Amino acid sequence: MNATERLVLELPADLVATLRTIVKSGAFTSESELVSTVLQAWYGSDDLSEKELDEVRTAVAEGLAEADAGKFIDADEVHAELRARIKAIADRRE
Repeated sequence: MNATERLVLELPADLVATLRTIVKSGAFTSESELVSTVLQAWYGSDDLSEKELDEVRTAVAEGLAEADAGKFIDADEVHAELRARIKAIADRRE
């Protein structure tokens, strides 16, 4: 298991609310797991090509821009869209 460190972040209240809503949906067990997953997706994995990473980064950036603009959508819709994008990447690999 990787070593962990505690990190305290100051985030806008609406972003914290979004994180908590996503966690409450059951998609993640904690805010820490969610943030870790987003950061891993943002910075990539050895398994993804640069083009695939750019697609993930673009999706995250779009979501953050929408959140900053006060535009929120239902967590189930977000999960469905993410699953569709991930499936599209996986389908292209086959």
